[in-house]
Amino acid sequence: MFMKKMVTKATSAALVLTFALGASASAHELTPEQNAVMKAANEVKVTASGTSTKGISSTSGGAWQLKVTRGSFLAWSDAIVNWESNGKKITKSEASQASGWVFPNIVKEKGITKQNVMSSDTSHVYLSKTSIGAGIVTPWGDVEIYETDFSDYIRVNHDGSYDNW
Repeated sequence: MFMKKMVTKATSAALVLTFALGASASAHELTPEQNAVMKAANEVKVTASGTSTKGISSTSGGAWQLKVTRGSFLAWSDAIVNWESNGKKITKSEASQASGWVFPNIVKEKGITKQNVMSSDTSHVYLSKTSIGAGIVTPWGDVEIYETDFSDYIRVNHDGSYDNW
């Protein structure tokens, strides 16, 4: 009897929470703090570094790193591409993702992959997928109420140049 009442109360509380929050919130229903998280997620910062005989961009080869950061310290994701060149073609490239967030916000790394159809000996293209969401704290844990998926394409070239879209 006692267990049945507890289960019923927990189920009722979960239903109330579900109905109170709905399936998801729209951007105009978010708090100012949640809107700030989602606004920052739309902003991209690009940081590049590298070594070559003629600076960051070179026809004689080198090694470079490109980091595309999305978001702010409250919820951020990085797409990182490292590549090497002999000046004529890319000899090695690899990519990874990193992320972080302040509870109850959430960031999901959905993978970074090389796009072989769009790549060649002189340029490699990567697609980074990330999801950033705003949440709220409830007695039952955090609940994500708004989430947006982002896809960032990154092209790195044999001369150390790059672009993203």
